[in-house]
Amino acid sequence: MKAFPLDRVTLLDGPLARAARTDLEYVLAMDPDRLLAPFLREAGLQPRAASYGNWEDSGLDGHIGGHYLSALALLAVVTGETEPRRRLDHMITELERAQNALGTGYIGGVPGGATLFEGLRGGGIDAARSLGSSDHWVPWYNLHKTFAGLIDAHRLLGDERALAMVVRLADWWLDIAAQMDDEAFEAMLDTEFGGMNETYADLAALTGRKDYADAALRFSHRAILDPLLERRDDLTGRHANTQIPKAVGYAATAAVRDDRELFDAARFFWHEVVEKRSVAIGGNSVREHFHAVDDFTPMIEDREGPETCNTYNMLKLTQRLAEVSFEPAHLDFAERAILNHQLASQHPERGGFVYFTPMRPRHYRVYSQPDLGMWCCVGTGIEAQAKYGEWVFGEHEGALAVNLYVPAELDAPEFGGRLRIETGFPADEHVRVTLDLDEPRTFALRLRVPGWVGELADLAVNGETADAEQVPGAVLIERTWQSGDAVTFALPLRLSAERLPDGSPWRAYFAGPVLLAARDGAQHLTGLLADDSRMGHVAYGPLQGLGDLAVVADLPAGEVLTREGPLRYRLATADPAGSVELVPFHQIHDGRYTIYWPVAAASQVGERRAALIAADRDSLALDEMTVDKVAFGEQQPESDHGFRGEQTEVSVDADGHRSRRTAATMSVTLKDPEHRAQVLRVGYRLEGRPAAVAVRLGGVLLAEEHWEGGEEHLERDYSLPGELTDEPRADEFALEFTALSGHSTPGITTVRLIRW
Repeated sequence: MKAFPLDRVTLLDGPLARAARTDLEYVLAMDPDRLLAPFLREAGLQPRAASYGNWEDSGLDGHIGGHYLSALALLAVVTGETEPRRRLDHMITELERAQNALGTGYIGGVPGGATLFEGLRGGGIDAARSLGSSDHWVPWYNLHKTFAGLIDAHRLLGDERALAMVVRLADWWLDIAAQMDDEAFEAMLDTEFGGMNETYADLAALTGRKDYADAALRFSHRAILDPLLERRDDLTGRHANTQIPKAVGYAATAAVRDDRELFDAARFFWHEVVEKRSVAIGGNSVREHFHAVDDFTPMIEDREGPETCNTYNMLKLTQRLAEVSFEPAHLDFAERAILNHQLASQHPERGGFVYFTPMRPRHYRVYSQPDLGMWCCVGTGIEAQAKYGEWVFGEHEGALAVNLYVPAELDAPEFGGRLRIETGFPADEHVRVTLDLDEPRTFALRLRVPGWVGELADLAVNGETADAEQVPGAVLIERTWQSGDAVTFALPLRLSAERLPDGSPWRAYFAGPVLLAARDGAQHLTGLLADDSRMGHVAYGPLQGLGDLAVVADLPAGEVLTREGPLRYRLATADPAGSVELVPFHQIHDGRYTIYWPVAAASQVGERRAALIAADRDSLALDEMTVDKVAFGEQQPESDHGFRGEQTEVSVDADGHRSRRTAATMSVTLKDPEHRAQVLRVGYRLEGRPAAVAVRLGGVLLAEEHWEGGEEHLERDYSLPGELTDEPRADEFALEFTALSGHSTPGITTVRLIRW
């Protein structure tokens, strides 16, 4: 299923076209000179403006600048506006100036990046591992955005300067990599390196250079690839958005190397994530990590639900796979992910992007602001909202394919003219496809039949019943088409219910592809418009209890849902209140919402509610008492709390729970701005070996602990002594764990500052 170039597709007025316009306004509110500042600084040049703050001046300097190149190129194509192209030209000019100033081919905003990467030249395993150390924040991930942005500027707009610059950048790295042995190179890949394999595959396709295709293959992380080649899911406990771009790269590399095994590994990854690890919105992961496939409890309980970046990259993977070996499931997933996650992740009026979309009932999302939030999901967000046109049309085995039913036009000279989709879908079930041809042409028109609909209703050509051939996931109408021919049909919104992938008793409800949700008020929306703090992307407002959620009878959707109007439904419950109103999730903003509902047989409603109340008893109290916390072994919490460590190691248990231990020392900074903390709670995991640790907070020794062995999870509470609580109190404390007696520390799981 080959997509048409974006410059051949025009989105007409509708939710997707409006999303692109909102994205344009957000992108134009950003200052390109501030985004360029890290690149000029690293080249020894004077920036024209101060760098942005947030993630743009704390280690990921320049990553949004790379995304900005891609977004400007996309928006120049899809909106036809001149300003994105003007800004892109300015960005390219300044980046070229920075590249020339360095003279090596390198260009990037990574702090100390030129020296850092140069240190890999013949540096061995220790140098390679330094890229994943606490002194650096995923430098390869950062640099990948510069590669990708330059490639997009050339691929979308034909910018030859951008191609020359990215070739110089790519050759700079090949020169260093030639002096790294395979063991060191593989050690380097044990960190988040974005889609560098995809990048080199793309460059191989653009230039025909075999050395780029070889470089793409070398960026295949064997720790992830080998299990996939063996058809094993070894993803539990891993950082999700580190792995998804690798799979995108496997598919891209397979295409330029004609490597079927590599392609099948990427396809296996896609099926595992989509079918076993994804929830109703099409997203996946909790607190950025894949959890166990047989326990989705964290998905319901945690405030840090699916990350928008993950879905952006899963859509990229879907497109790569569909181009080579199309499956109808590819478009079913893409439609779900676009309507229910990507579209929902941008505020439709003022703009702003969402990082986490909690699945926890009655929670909410927070939104970025153009001059404050510089998160990864802002970078992918400014791209994603401009890419919807990629999915509407395609060419499949010689047929002109209509894949998404949104208002749009296609310029397709190879099929003799233009094609127009007119529809108010999903609010209106009717679709009209009209052909505007320069002369009569014979070809097959392929109309997608979504998995949720079964068949297209009342399919007709020029008002007469169509002679159509049923094929998997579509119908084909082959005939000699005349200009003005119109195909009409309806897409009845079949109601459906879907449990969590582990089968636990929580259900989400759909009208066709549209996920339905309930509005749950606008109370206590702490940080709704995120500030520039490192963790401003998390909805830290209080969790609401699950114990008084409406319980729904475990019945087919058609027996508990009734339609009240266009995309308005009422969900019958087993509670005295009787029912709740459901609307499309992507229409709910600036408020709390519920997507997943507890379900039970009629005779077990009381038992189900008692279990929910019991779950509240511990989780809500702990959340309310927590002043600050860090989940050790998880990239973002550690980075946001200034993790430092020597001789540390992360381990993951069978359930995907992560911990970190050290044979020397490691530390984080815990914050207590309101001076409320009274207790430090430390979670330990004993792993069958002797362990000993000294725990210091703010330089004060709280405890020394020793274990002879054993395997268990346990917690210890340490009261804060007077020297830490007496006025004047500090706003933050350094928490340090030091190994004792020649042993490593036990695994540290989660630490919390707690108030009683």
